[in-house]
Amino acid sequence: MYSKKSNSDLPNDIEKEKFVLGSMLLKDGEIIPNVASILYSDDFYRPEHRLIFNAISKIYSDKKPVTILTLCDELRTSKNDQGKSLLDFIGLDYVLGITEVAHTTAYAEHYAKTIKEKSDYRKLILLGEKLIQSAQDGFKHPIDIISEASNEFNQFAVQGEDFFNVGEYLKCFISDISNDFNFADRKSGFSNIDTFQHWKPGLYILGATPACGKTTFAWQLLEQFAENGENCIFCSYEMNQTELVAKTLARRLFLHNNKSTLTASDILSGGYSRDIATVAAKFFDANLNFTAKKFSNDVDVNKLLAILRPIVRNSEKPPIICIDYIQRLLPPDHKASNTRSLLDDALYKLKDFSQETNTTFIGISTFNRTNYNNPVSFENFKESGGIEYTADVVWALQLNITNKLSGENVANTRLKIDAAKLMQPRHINLKCLKNRYGNNYDCFFKYFSAHDYFQSFNQESDLLTDIDSFDL
Repeated sequence: MYSKKSNSDLPNDIEKEKFVLGSMLLKDGEIIPNVASILYSDDFYRPEHRLIFNAISKIYSDKKPVTILTLCDELRTSKNDQGKSLLDFIGLDYVLGITEVAHTTAYAEHYAKTIKEKSDYRKLILLGEKLIQSAQDGFKHPIDIISEASNEFNQFAVQGEDFFNVGEYLKCFISDISNDFNFADRKSGFSNIDTFQHWKPGLYILGATPACGKTTFAWQLLEQFAENGENCIFCSYEMNQTELVAKTLARRLFLHNNKSTLTASDILSGGYSRDIATVAAKFFDANLNFTAKKFSNDVDVNKLLAILRPIVRNSEKPPIICIDYIQRLLPPDHKASNTRSLLDDALYKLKDFSQETNTTFIGISTFNRTNYNNPVSFENFKESGGIEYTADVVWALQLNITNKLSGENVANTRLKIDAAKLMQPRHINLKCLKNRYGNNYDCFFKYFSAHDYFQSFNQESDLLTDIDSFDL
């Protein structure tokens, strides 16, 4: 016999409900239109939360200041069916406790979607129980039961398809657009990327096949951003400060004198050139706002954001932060079976932090080994689901020859890729797989791997004497 679920067994998330209500009281209700576009009062599990949500919404619609004081006043003057003050019904301590749960609006929309999902599950369960009960009672013909159930499920499917308030949306839209103007002049120093990419705050993900220099590319990118006046931070889980600065010296020596043979490895091994002092002095005199730190493996996403928060708060302008690489943001003792969900959670936290602080994150990601010899796509990313849907911009670096190996047998493909790796410079294609701020695009580079230097080109045809034409 079917056993009906009790109310206490129905899906819910009380703490997230409290957080969302608390966040609606911050910054004079700034997040209210966003939350109201996702939730109705009956989406909250607890009756008290429904009453508080309605009261906050009324205060906002009446154009009154949204604070704990106006909320208490609204609840005090409103009565329930028994004529009792809603504030007395809910309890002053409980209402005040709501304000202690949320200290930021960053997670409000994400949590509101979770609450909505739990509400939908509850409604589905109740509709299912009603259908089962009708069938067990046997009072109606099965066709009538199916017809009624079909109508109810169809109504459920189209819920929330309400018209939005154009005025409220326009206010948020204009605010967002005005904020974007603050970042319109950002330049990365790579002219080909700057032609296509609007460098708004958000989450950018960079992946690469082997021998494409993803760390070198990201390090040069941030250094060039810093040269153009941006505040940049490089969070490394792979290379220490000495190794990273050696890349800078090797590149600047090569730009100073293209006959230089001194590589980063040579510099780390004690190699010296009379030009080192010259290029180092120019770099130091530039007084770039560019910092870096090597993190240990136990610094997961929560610890990293706790470290970054006061730095970002005290910065004169929102920073650009590179994380090398995002898979290291997981707890060191995590189980392999939880990797995907933990990485998704880390990406959400980076995204929420970005929205709260206008920070721009550039996260370096690993690739699946099984796809190394194929043209890059979302399949290359180890956790492509979370990256594909959470990131604002997704890039992939690959040897340019990879695009032209379709139909080649495996042995010939490997020979051509191995030959391309030996080239100096290597010819690299940066493919934008997703761009929330514009169209997708392709950019091309000569990568002088011995000197840790990427040189940008606007067209693939600029990559002269490419290995692509070699007949191996």
